[in-house]
Amino acid sequence: MSDFTYSLPFSNDKLLKGIIYTLKDKDKYDVANLLKGASIEIAQGGYSYYDGHWGRNNAVAAYVTFHVNPDYKKLLDTPDIKTLLMTICDELIPADVGYDIKSVSISIDLTKDYDLEDDLILDLERNVNSVSYRIVHEILPEDIKIKGYQMAEVYTYLYAVENSLRLFIEKVCKNKHGEGYFQQIAVPRALQDTIRKRKENAESNKWLSVRGNELFYLDFKDLGNLIDNNWDFFKDYFPNRDFIIPKLNEMAECRNLIAHNSYISDTERNLMKTYYNVILKQITSA
Repeated sequence: MSDFTYSLPFSNDKLLKGIIYTLKDKDKYDVANLLKGASIEIAQGGYSYYDGHWGRNNAVAAYVTFHVNPDYKKLLDTPDIKTLLMTICDELIPADVGYDIKSVSISIDLTKDYDLEDDLILDLERNVNSVSYRIVHEILPEDIKIKGYQMAEVYTYLYAVENSLRLFIEKVCKNKHGEGYFQQIAVPRALQDTIRKRKENAESNKWLSVRGNELFYLDFKDLGNLIDNNWDFFKDYFPNRDFIIPKLNEMAECRNLIAHNSYISDTERNLMKTYYNVILKQITSA
């Protein structure tokens, strides 16, 4: 009698997330990014020892298929990447499930709609993506490439917090003063000058996208300054000033480093992710 379950204790989506996490942990950020938006499917075969030269007693053969963006199929469908994905699947699938992974396949995702009217343009985009990937892969040092992916990931966290904070401040101030709130709140002269200069810069560079209201001309440190100068409005939403202001100042420093192509350490990256969760949870519950 078999002790195998023949069933995953988690969903395929969670397995894919685990694979992407493991790829990043192995510094394979390029492969991890190509798998974003993909899906995974596991098909069972017969008893494992009948398929190939190895197999556990009573285990079944399992075949893993990654359904990916058509633009990325050729990039992912290589022996090295498929061997890497197969190894990771073996690591993540518990032994008592009874799956012996026999192969990994890369297939285009047919569950999503793709605009095929401009075939020539799509062809060009695919070729550009493929050529760019190969050039970057060949000429860019591996450590620089990995650091680039890491910084892009952190910037996404910072972007989400910064814009969520702007919308939060807008909502709080509108509740107090209505649509004309910005003329009613305390805005230090330095912040007024910052907004004016950035508006002038945007006006002289017509190709820049429109930022929106005044809050979108302020960055982390400016937003923290605005909260600090209008603490009576915000004190009900945060435990105290030290909960929010120092965090925003630290996030501002990291954002500036990344914007100037500098590198931040694992400690700082983990801190930014922690602040992301803490701040968004706080303003959401508020």
